[in-house]
Amino acid sequence: MTVAKKRQLMSKNSLETFPTNTELPGKNSTNDKFSDSASRRVLTLFDCCCIIVGTIIGSGIFKIPSLVATTVPDVFSMILVWVSGGLVALIGAMCFAELTTTYPDRGGDYGYLKRAFHPRVGFAFSWTAFWIVRPANIGAMAIIFGEFASSALPNWLSLFGFAVLSIVLVSATNLLGVVVGKTAQNILTIAKVLGILLIVASAFLFAPNETVDSPEGETVVQVLDGDIEAVQVDEMLAEGPRQADPGWFWLAMVFVMFSFGGWNDIAFVASEVQNPKVNLVRSLVIGVLTVIGIYLLVNCALLYGLGFGGMSDVGFTGNVTSELVQQNLGAIGNRLLSVVVCVSCLGAINAMIFTSPRIYSATAADYQSLSWLAGNEKQQAWWRAMLLQGVVTFVFVVVFGRSNDGFENLAVANAPFFWSFLGLTVFSLIVLRHRSQGEFEGFRSPFYPLLPIIFVAACGFMVYRSWIFMVQSELMVPTIAMAGWVAVGVGLSFILHRKQ
Repeated sequence: MTVAKKRQLMSKNSLETFPTNTELPGKNSTNDKFSDSASRRVLTLFDCCCIIVGTIIGSGIFKIPSLVATTVPDVFSMILVWVSGGLVALIGAMCFAELTTTYPDRGGDYGYLKRAFHPRVGFAFSWTAFWIVRPANIGAMAIIFGEFASSALPNWLSLFGFAVLSIVLVSATNLLGVVVGKTAQNILTIAKVLGILLIVASAFLFAPNETVDSPEGETVVQVLDGDIEAVQVDEMLAEGPRQADPGWFWLAMVFVMFSFGGWNDIAFVASEVQNPKVNLVRSLVIGVLTVIGIYLLVNCALLYGLGFGGMSDVGFTGNVTSELVQQNLGAIGNRLLSVVVCVSCLGAINAMIFTSPRIYSATAADYQSLSWLAGNEKQQAWWRAMLLQGVVTFVFVVVFGRSNDGFENLAVANAPFFWSFLGLTVFSLIVLRHRSQGEFEGFRSPFYPLLPIIFVAACGFMVYRSWIFMVQSELMVPTIAMAGWVAVGVGLSFILHRKQ
């Protein structure tokens, strides 16, 4: 038998012959047969773009521009940081485009990690996603939704009540099926983008004729040597131009990269995408570039309406977008902002609830004792995973939703786990490329291996900065507790019987 014939036979029977973490890439080595029979490919290019844009744009863009302006020394530096963060996200998207088109498995990151390293690494990712990362992120968005909804409708429900209501309503919508879930996502994303563009337009159409300077004696916030410090405006003017922290670029990048997180969620539904080798690549590029454009427009609108000094004055204590619409549109602007933020949060919540159950269903399919959570080829059991995810998210909202800094605690506490596994997933691309020995049929990320190395380094930086921030914020104990729970999941993977 010739070498070519042996290689063809190995590829054809890879699922039956080799463990999952040693499969070779190629059109027959992925589990496309299982994916096509178990999942209807109903997601179009537009659906994928809406998922990516809807997941990335949450509540961060309404507040983080002022944090960046407070951190950086000038306007050019502020734009540079936002463009740099967008380029890092685009680099990560290129790496994921190669992974998703070469391995269109259910579960996204779970499948890549178990192929490249070991099934226990994939199980650790799914365990962490279920118990920490996904509920924390959904809960954080729900809390912001509750904050703005309770402000717009003060006599209806409390912040906590609106937060819980958003999770219940979005989960119920997605329980009606994939088509309903993706339709809701498309509507929310379109409404979100139109609302943001309306706010941007108001900045240019209704901006005051003269720039209003901060009155003397007003207290603002600035960052010096990594610490938040309140100073008087007249003192700052007397001292001349504001001096930024020497490490301003890296501190600002922490805020910006947080705003660009979420584009990788498309990998969880890769097996449901029509014409995946084309649409996955296009959606990742179009989605990330769209978000970069929207973020730059928002920053330009804020600069035009408030000026760099006005954005810096808002600092860590207020909402810079609220300042803009209050100045230009008054009370109507505040109501408009509340609606836009609520829609934006609902879009992010829907995208995460829509994609998350695919991780757990794919994981459960590999373990006999969890098969009830995976379903079979004729009947999916995502509704079970979705309901369980909703219960865990509800617990997070109960624990953190009644605190004034609940959003910040949720966003920070899960950051080390999110960035660790995201970096490890991109690193798996290097491992799988080396193992494949050049036999690749999916999209090839350009400038390999430079782009994966850059992104892995960026994730490592985010993990480091997250730990530093947690120490300063006295969140080390709960984060260590979460890490201990991850270790429990790793131990459980040794006990559960894995299907061959």
